[in-house]
Amino acid sequence: MKTPQPATLLSLVALVCSITAIALQFIPLNDPVAQHADQIEPQSLAARSVTQMEPKKAAPQESGADALAAQDQRIANLERQLAQFERVIRTSGLDAAAPYLMPPPGSDAPVLAHIGEQYATRARFEERRKGLLERAEDMRQNDRETYGADNAQAIADLYSKARPMRGNQSNEQRAEREAALNKLMSDYPEAWSTSVAVAEQALDAAINRNAEGAESYYKSLVETSPYAEVVTEQGINAIPTLQAYLARQYVEQGRFDEATTILDALSAQTDSIILAPSEMGEPTATDAQDIVTELRDKIAR
Repeated sequence: MKTPQPATLLSLVALVCSITAIALQFIPLNDPVAQHADQIEPQSLAARSVTQMEPKKAAPQESGADALAAQDQRIANLERQLAQFERVIRTSGLDAAAPYLMPPPGSDAPVLAHIGEQYATRARFEERRKGLLERAEDMRQNDRETYGADNAQAIADLYSKARPMRGNQSNEQRAEREAALNKLMSDYPEAWSTSVAVAEQALDAAINRNAEGAESYYKSLVETSPYAEVVTEQGINAIPTLQAYLARQYVEQGRFDEATTILDALSAQTDSIILAPSEMGEPTATDAQDIVTELRDKIAR
């Protein structure tokens, strides 16, 4: 059999892209938040279990039966959407073209299988992100009930000032932000908004390739926060996201002992999905365990 010519391969690749675009029109995520996923700040680098996002001293519970019923419905919806995607692929004949398409960099899976895996992982990430945002709102409400109206307003004002700003900051703005963050940490150390403010500083440092700053804020977060899970306003679970980022930095710097320690912590979160920049710079949802496996392999080489 003749080897496919470059022009044929290019045509096949173009066909894949075209059919994938059509398929995605048949399988919407049905999530208004997901429609804006490409606007997530690169702050979006992973996620611990939703059930861990309570203060270590409190644990509001929802009805087990209702939660299971909702989960079953979401799984059924995802399975139906993936079945539609498969039908489009078969109808288009792309399943016959698949053997001629090279797998994407860093993957042994055929390109069509890789596309399907990416879609399924992203759908699971968006579903989990909705739950994280709902629980985060519950924790903000807990702040209001715990501290009372006056203190809750003071916390909200400080949190607004302590959040990272887009673009260049003047020295005055930077000083005001740091002062607000320090006051939150000293006056309201157990407030949910305080932990979120510290987490956002760590993620902002990571975005700006300030590994030292990200490491410092991460250590402050895990040492002082009373929460096992801290979620930003974009629905990003900060702790595993930062663990994935720092582990990758440690591996690149040859700090293998530190990388192994943080990977041990990340590997305990078997259900985490992390949104991190791909090699092309696009935010990609990845299972935490896949990141752990990849980085452990690099350490072992």
